[in-house]
Amino acid sequence: MVALPAMGVEGIPERGGRSTVVVDLVAARRGRQAGGAARNPDGRAVDPGADSGRLRVAVIGTGFGGAVHVPALAQMAETEVVAVCARREERARTVAAAHGIPLATADYRALVRDPGVDAVIVATPPYLHHPMCLAALEAGKHVLCEKPMARNLAEARDMVKMAERMGVVAMVNHEYRFTPARARAKQLIDEGYLGDPHAATLTVFRSSLADPHGRPFGWLMQQDKAGGMLGATGSHHVDALRWWFGEIKSVAGAVGTMVKKRRLPGAAGMATVDADDNFALLLRFANGALGTIHVCATAPGNSGEEIMLAGSEGMLMLHGDERLVGCRRGEGEIAELPLPEEEPDAEAAATHFLAKPVTALLGEWVRAIRTGAPASPSFADGAKVQEVLDGVLRSGTQGRWIELGVGRFPAAGPTRL
Repeated sequence: MVALPAMGVEGIPERGGRSTVVVDLVAARRGRQAGGAARNPDGRAVDPGADSGRLRVAVIGTGFGGAVHVPALAQMAETEVVAVCARREERARTVAAAHGIPLATADYRALVRDPGVDAVIVATPPYLHHPMCLAALEAGKHVLCEKPMARNLAEARDMVKMAERMGVVAMVNHEYRFTPARARAKQLIDEGYLGDPHAATLTVFRSSLADPHGRPFGWLMQQDKAGGMLGATGSHHVDALRWWFGEIKSVAGAVGTMVKKRRLPGAAGMATVDADDNFALLLRFANGALGTIHVCATAPGNSGEEIMLAGSEGMLMLHGDERLVGCRRGEGEIAELPLPEEEPDAEAAATHFLAKPVTALLGEWVRAIRTGAPASPSFADGAKVQEVLDGVLRSGTQGRWIELGVGRFPAAGPTRL
């Protein structure tokens, strides 16, 4: 057993705090090499799998990380979850026990330095991404970071530079690229279905933040913690349009907060919300195309997500992530377009609606680590998205178009079907 510093609310060790780790991975390996098996406090044998050839992954964050990343990694033959980290150690212990993970801790700094860890997933609130990713990168670990990548472009650039300096594979979890309709749309666009890109529009009206007594106050409602729908969902939307249409030259937009009070978790009273729950933006692409994104999270009902893409030779429309229709110039009416057939996966369907695309993205991450193949969506892709998000906020404050630095980061790469 190893004693490590307890983590404060910002993920930084508290002075004098102590936190007990379930088992140290190096100690576990030494015990096994000596003929004995390291064991958890409940007596279960621990096998970190150091001799199995699988990628040993630590997951920091037990919300989306525990609900989606951990089960997805457990289903993959190439990976093994060897550690899980949470701000509250009891939460980490619960997730570790549920999935047979040998290490549970509240100290991410010690975790990323552990030689028994090859790669790290950072699935925490975005205000923690920068320090946690930098710590993992400095330790020479491959990293997959949840979106939005950072609080601002300056942090994102730090992360890009560190990943490049360390020569590791660093990706952002824009898993919506791997949904059937979006992946098929990308393939068709690359094959010339649209011709020259002309216009893109993406609209989502939903009720997720409409009720001030519904979802309780938390980091998502706090601007200084990188909360707000612009980062939470706008990052996905910007990534999608950039992936399909190429680099974004300039942006104009604004954000708004329509529900200004929200109930406190587990207590009476209301807290003031200063992060956005609505946003709208205009995009100019480097190729001359125009785009719009409009998201309302305070609607009385849910419209679903509607995406329309048009070019000189064709048009595509995505209704949610499972339906794609389109037409080409001179070929008649809009028609349903077939999507790749997926093998039914009852286990994935039972866990989370994003389990399959996350698993596909994790597969790309592992492939890039193992083979040296290009990684996409990369940290450079994430930084480009962050530049657009920052531009929206500046535009709303200054009332003008914001020019973006086209070419400072590599263009978005392909995603395999």
